[in-house]
Amino acid sequence: MEHEAAALALRIQAELRSISRRSLYYQPVPPPPEEVALKHRIDALYTAHPFYGSRKVAVVLSEEFGPVNRKRV
Repeated sequence: MEHEAAALALRIQAELRSISRRSLYYQPVPPPPEEVALKHRIDALYTAHPFYGSRKVAVVLSEEFGPVNRKRV
């Protein structure tokens, strides 16, 4: 009976917020440490060399992190 009351409360909360119940259970997944390091390096490169384009940044990152394409930059 208690479980039904909790489910009812979540349903009501979702209705009041005008969102789906599924979004109440969503737990975001943190990005992998490699991706965070890559983004920090992109930021440092752009700060030091704002005239670098995506192609040049990809070349510099490929030397440090292995193959990195322009889409990832």
